Amino acid sequence: MRSILGVMMATAIWTGGGLRAQKHADIHSSLLEKVNEVVCRVPGTVGVALVTESDTLLVNNGVRYPMMSVFKLHEALAVADRMERNGQSLDSIMEIRRVELDSKTWSPMLRDFAGESFNISVGDLIRYALISSDNNASNVLFQRIVTPLETDRYIRSIAPDTTFSIRWSEEDMRNDHDLAYENFSSPLAAGLLLRKLFNSEELLNDSDREFIRCALTEVTTGHDRIGAPVRDKEDVLFAHKTGSGYRNSRGELAAHNDIGYFRLPDGRDYTLAVMIRDFMDTDQKASDIMSEISTIVYESMR
Repeated sequence: MRSILGVMMATAIWTGGGLRAQKHADIHSSLLEKVNEVVCRVPGTVGVALVTESDTLLVNNGVRYPMMSVFKLHEALAVADRMERNGQSLDSIMEIRRVELDSKTWSPMLRDFAGESFNISVGDLIRYALISSDNNASNVLFQRIVTPLETDRYIRSIAPDTTFSIRWSEEDMRNDHDLAYENFSSPLAAGLLLRKLFNSEELLNDSDREFIRCALTEVTTGHDRIGAPVRDKEDVLFAHKTGSGYRNSRGELAAHNDIGYFRLPDGRDYTLAVMIRDFMDTDQKASDIMSEISTIVYESMR
């Protein structure tokens, strides 16, 4: 089992005397121990980043995790920024020809539109890419508006942590599965970007920022991953983006990811990123691990 344990605690707002600070430390030590117990029995590498207002907990953060469709969050931000800079709205319409699309990739959009061509807004392409993780929608946005390298460059200009790389599109990775390892991120970098989207007014204009936030609350993929413990909690705001990988030459699941933003009923919030690479078991077992880690975190935060 591969486990590289690391933890970083920020104690800047621990107030109320030594007893309270010690209790706070004990809670986090217990949380870290429970998470690491899960990580240590996994046939693969699991990275975890938990970020709250005052604390950050990291496990295996120094590993490069293939992002897979998690990068569609980065892409959506870069597309919205480019449209804003060009003085264009996300309501701008594109004509898409069916021959441009890959009929063999994951693409609910392809099923929803008939005919040899169809019109669709940039905003709806973003929604398909984020909500249902549509690969054709992502490929079109990369082909027509921003390239993967331009996306990488833009996100580096806004990201709190730049431990990531975006070089290839879904089309590129479908043609060569090994390229997925070159589109990577640390859990912390992914989690901090999502947290900035929800906690900062610096990104994009108000309308586009809220548009992307709302899309992430409607994601239809990976409900059995980190969102499992809050699935029936109507008073918890949950927004996330999943990413799922190919099987590599060793038969391992190259990537299984979920990054999420949680806002509790009392207003406290946290971001959790769980990324798994080179996992020698089923996709469902990988999702179960994510659910278990997220449940531990959620119960601790409660």
